[in-house]
Amino acid sequence: MRLSILRDDGQYRLISDGEGRYAVIEARAGQVYSLHGRQRREAADSAEGMAAVVGTDGWRAKATAERRFREMRRREDRYSRLVW
Repeated sequence: MRLSILRDDGQYRLISDGEGRYAVIEARAGQVYSLHGRQRREAADSAEGMAAVVGTDGWRAKATAERRFREMRRREDRYSRLVW
């Protein structure tokens, strides 16, 4: 697997496994996290950690992952405006 970060915008990353699969993860304070809700995975911020938090069930088609990335950024922007 040739994992690469395609977009890194704040705390969210759009990543690819180099085999046509894509995922969105959260990264902060040296850790990475899945977006799996209650069963959220956590690992050290590395290529292996990113692959681990995505697991086998977090990979999506490119368009789906890109849409999720934009959605997460919009939510974060809106939340930031409410807090500050």
